[in-house]
Amino acid sequence: MAKLKVGIIGVGFVGEAHIEALRRLSSIDIEIKAAAASSLESSKKAAEKLKVPNYYADYQKMLAEEDLDIIHNCTPNYLHFPINKAFMEAGVHVFSEKPLVLNSREADELLAILESRDIYAGVNFNYRHYPLVKEMKQKVKNELGRLFHLRGSYLQDWMLFEDDYSWRVDPKQGGKSRAVADIGSHFCDLLQYLTDKKIKRLTAKTKIVHPERQKPAAEIKTFAQAGEDKKYEQVEVKTEDYASVLFEMEDGTAGNFTVSQVDAGHKNDLFIEISGSKKSLSWSQENANQLFIGHRDQANQILSRDPSLLSSEAAERCYYPGGHIEGWSEGLKNSIKDFYNCILAAGDPADYDFATFADGALEVKITEAILKSSREEKWVEV
Repeated sequence: MAKLKVGIIGVGFVGEAHIEALRRLSSIDIEIKAAAASSLESSKKAAEKLKVPNYYADYQKMLAEEDLDIIHNCTPNYLHFPINKAFMEAGVHVFSEKPLVLNSREADELLAILESRDIYAGVNFNYRHYPLVKEMKQKVKNELGRLFHLRGSYLQDWMLFEDDYSWRVDPKQGGKSRAVADIGSHFCDLLQYLTDKKIKRLTAKTKIVHPERQKPAAEIKTFAQAGEDKKYEQVEVKTEDYASVLFEMEDGTAGNFTVSQVDAGHKNDLFIEISGSKKSLSWSQENANQLFIGHRDQANQILSRDPSLLSSEAAERCYYPGGHIEGWSEGLKNSIKDFYNCILAAGDPADYDFATFADGALEVKITEAILKSSREEKWVEV
């Protein structure tokens, strides 16, 4: 395949990050041809800032006028399904932000389209692609022994106060779930990627901390501060601020995790620990360059992100020598690189590490199971 022609739909925080990551993929010949935003004015402004030649306010017009190989769907959640569907039906490869869609019906429809087209479709679960996560996966497989216990959390504080607001609060834009769909999906994908096992059943409790929030009259970007001089309106909140989940994997291994967007002092604190019959392993996204290795009969270890110390599978995800900190932006770059390499090789997604639409569909079903369990106060099969 010649130069890959790419379109970016949604040019907020995540869309800009995708563009920046694409431009650092020096090993792949990429041309970012067009960007689309919510209005022609904002699209033009973003295209000029990001040096993208063409811009649109309508993704359908982009589809009709641009000859694209791949699109990156970086829009709010409610737009994931129609945009993914339109480009997939046109034979364009799709790399979508999570959650894949708002419900399992939409997910099943996308999987049916994918089955009938010669295209690739991936979901950006970028935490899979950190070097020490890959190292952890190798050790889970080869060194941990029988799995005993799985635990973790994903904690943030950007929705701590009642005047914190985002489009994600609105079910019409973000869907019926917020904390679980937004960050819980990352934890569940990471857990299942590391263990090569699926979550089978669960019981959960979700909580809305602020039944009402103060919505700014003017739109603010995700993670941005509203400001003291803004005008507000009181709106009812129907999406959860946190969830605690007990789960069981398909092999019977049990575990638990908590996700929250209202835990003060935690900015993007994803933590996961896997305990086995021989040792335990834990990794934290906010301390991404270290892997904890726990022992019973010898001193514990801290393995640093140094390509000279890692397995070949993990070392190939490193870009700099040990001691040169790498993190979120490199994880995103690796996620996109893995997807593009699969396309260029006309490969089998099973031989690559990017999350497929089938993985994304499973995360949607897990989210639905968590909401159902909390609502009905019982164990639910996924």
